[in-house]
Amino acid sequence: MTKAELNALEKVFAAEIDNRLPFQSKAKIFQRLCDYGYLQPMERRFGAGWSSINVTGYQLTHLGRLTYCASCADYEQANAGSVR
Repeated sequence: MTKAELNALEKVFAAEIDNRLPFQSKAKIFQRLCDYGYLQPMERRFGAGWSSINVTGYQLTHLGRLTYCASCADYEQANAGSVR
């Protein structure tokens, strides 16, 4: 997985943690991650009746969540000796 793909997963993960789903973007990388099985389309409805709106975007799949979290462990191991 490339660094750009991991950064894209991080953006969706942050949206998930902050309860801002669905993550919205028109960038092609998110559709590609969707094709690979790391993300899935999501639609959320706000309101009811004639005044409701639908918001579409992306959310992580279990594979995407595991892949992102595993990359964090690799980062921590690589930077274990660094001083902050």
